Parts: sequence; C-alpha cells; structure tokens
Amino acid sequence: MKIAVVGAGNLGMALIRNAMRNAEIIAVRRRKEKTQEMEGVEFVTDIEEAGEANIFLVALKPRVFRSHLETIGDVAKSKPVISFVAGVRLEEILKHIENPFRAMTNLGIEEKGAIACYPPETAEHLRFLEAEFIYCETENELDAMTSYLGSSPALISKLFHAFVISALHQGISYDNALKAGMHAFQSAAYLYSKYGLEETIRKIATPGGTTAEGLREISGIEKGFMESLIAASRRVDEL
Repeated sequence: MKIAVVGAGNLGMALIRNAMRNAEIIAVRRRKEKTQEMEGVEFVTDIEEAGEANIFLVALKPRVFRSHLETIGDVAKSKPVISFVAGVRLEEILKHIENPFRAMTNLGIEEKGAIACYPPETAEHLRFLEAEFIYCETENELDAMTSYLGSSPALISKLFHAFVISALHQGISYDNALKAGMHAFQSAAYLYSKYGLEETIRKIATPGGTTAEGLREISGIEKGFMESLIAASRRVDEL
C-alpha cells in the first residue's frame, strides 16, 4: 500500500513516522531540501507526483489546502482523501474532491496516539496507522476536536511544566520530577476514567491532609484551563 501525505510539516511528519511502519509513503513537501532521508519514504515537491498512492492524507494549513483543493481532487480522483486540516468542512471539500473524509489528531500520533474521525467510517481508511480511533457523531464534534485533541497537548504541556518546576522548587531532582509527572498524569487519566472525579478525590484525600490543601488552591487553574480550551475551539470558526 502507498500513502501520500500532502504537507510534510510537523503534523505531516508525525503521521509519516507512524504510517511508515505499515506502508510506503510519498511525502509532498514544498521545500524538498528541508527533508531528511527516511527508509520507505519518497519526498516529492508536486502533488502530481503522488498519483500512484492508494490513499491521500492532507496536513496543510487551511488557506493552503483551499488553494490546492482542485489539484488534489484531480490527482486523487476517486481514491480516499482524509483531511487533517482544521476548519475546512466536507461541504467545501466536496466541490473539488470526490471521496473526502475528515480526521484530527496531534503530534503524539508519531508514537501511537488517537485519531478523531468524521464520518466514523473514515477509520476504515486509516487502519494502516497504529492508533486508537474516536468516532465523532457530527462534523461539529470533529471541529471541536481541533482544540480538545489537536491543540490540547500544548496546553497540557504547560501544566506538566508547572508540575516539574514546582517539584524542583521543593527539592526534587529534575529526572525524578519528570518521572513523577509522567506517572501522575497517566494515573490521573486512568483513575478519572475508572472512578470519576468525586470518587478519585474521595479515595486519595484525607481530612486536613496534603491533598485537601492542594485542592483548596486549584480552582483558578481549572477555570483558566477550561477557558483556554474553549478559546482554541472557537478559533476554528475563524479559519
């Protein structure tokens, strides 16, 4: 199977690093000289050079994607075209591309990660990727995933960094702070998914203890984090 990745920037390269485990890749990148040699990956500069691909993944900026819709449609013909582009909806894509789908992920996809899909059958065209799939019921939900799946790692990294810096302040070494942070964030996701917030807190917090003192200070962080995600989600409508 040959996969064309149109737009080998940060997200495109993350998709390539995942996909190259199970498929041959034709990577379309405007500046070929910026690429490095990768086994199983052919870098080209023109979309027309990717015509032999079986499936097309598009990871361009919205304005660039719009300017290349017709060309991609001409090259892909009836083959599946999966857009990872924020804000460009299927109604617009269908004017030029015969068989389009939409998806959203983040840079973590280079290891494994998750991919949100709309319509749900999009996932059937992405099985060559090592990923967990999130099936969106509406295109609006997929658009929201631009923030909650695509942008959120950058925002969560800020919280993770605060964790590490506060641990350093309290005399914990950097390596140990990093290990503790990785475990704490992973454990929080596991416990929340299994028990929910209230039961997780009940199991950890004791009256007058360290957890209770920390919880007393965290409400401002919660509000700011929610507002940042909502602001990022609203930005999709402006793209």
